[in-house]
Amino acid sequence: MPSTHWKEVVSADEAGRHAAAARDIAALQRRKNARFGSGRALHRKSLLVTSGELELAAELPPHARQGLFALSGRFPLWLRLSNGSVDAQSDSVPDIRGFAFRVLGLPAQPSALGGRTTHQDFSLINQVAFAFPNSEHFFGLVLAAGRGPAALLRWLFGSFGLVGGLRRIKTMKATFGKPFRGFAAETFTSVLPLAFGTHAVRWRVLPLNGQAMAAGESDWAADFERQLRHQPLRYALQAQFFEDEARTPIERADQEWLERDAPWLTLGELTLNPPPADARALQQAEAGVYDPWQGLAAHRPLGEVMRARKVVYFASQQGRGVA
Repeated sequence: MPSTHWKEVVSADEAGRHAAAARDIAALQRRKNARFGSGRALHRKSLLVTSGELELAAELPPHARQGLFALSGRFPLWLRLSNGSVDAQSDSVPDIRGFAFRVLGLPAQPSALGGRTTHQDFSLINQVAFAFPNSEHFFGLVLAAGRGPAALLRWLFGSFGLVGGLRRIKTMKATFGKPFRGFAAETFTSVLPLAFGTHAVRWRVLPLNGQAMAAGESDWAADFERQLRHQPLRYALQAQFFEDEARTPIERADQEWLERDAPWLTLGELTLNPPPADARALQQAEAGVYDPWQGLAAHRPLGEVMRARKVVYFASQQGRGVA
């Protein structure tokens, strides 16, 4: 039985820092809108939107039958694939890749944002840990990168010094330059924790039948759609449960939860189909919100970075007129 003794630690200055970050990111979003047209602050470039369904596992241990996973059956979903950058740049540029989906048609339940909801969002990337332990340096990085390479270098050396800046550059190069085999073959994780009823978890989706792209290719959307038209693509939806603060910390976003310390449990299976022909439905799905805070109270996001996301993502949604 995984531990239920997790806790969040909220600092006194957190609300002010998050509000300031939201204002700065909103200003960056407006500048990028002037260049690229209205869009998201992060994960601006959409690669593909498609539909599918989530089939929940019929047999789960008692501790895993909470929130969404206390239900049974199949539920429709929309999936959005994206590049993580604030710019609408070429797919060949090294980047974080996003795999976000919304599960629909749930019985109405208490929402993480208050009130009630009938959907659960999952926001995943092709990484296993966050770049920084908290949100302060992450948003500093985003804002500096949004002003260009020279501004990014000035920020890195100004924030971390010469040695620390060089170390960060090396780490960033390894992170962004990590080989990417295509959306059909990669594993995507939430990186950050969420509640799971009385427990806490991180999510991941694990490909079951997709193929890696050929070496040298970089048209992620074309590869993914080609594979979808050949056969539905399937992924295992899994959770990794909190064990203790040393090995599976809630507030330390840059620490990977290792599988040897917290094994993965399969909760269900995603099946993805080719994009439907309904252009209006696709446009609505693309314009929609994919936000880990948009879901059940039983799966409330946890930790300082997730709390920052709540404020910053809402400001971004306001900036494109969907909140």
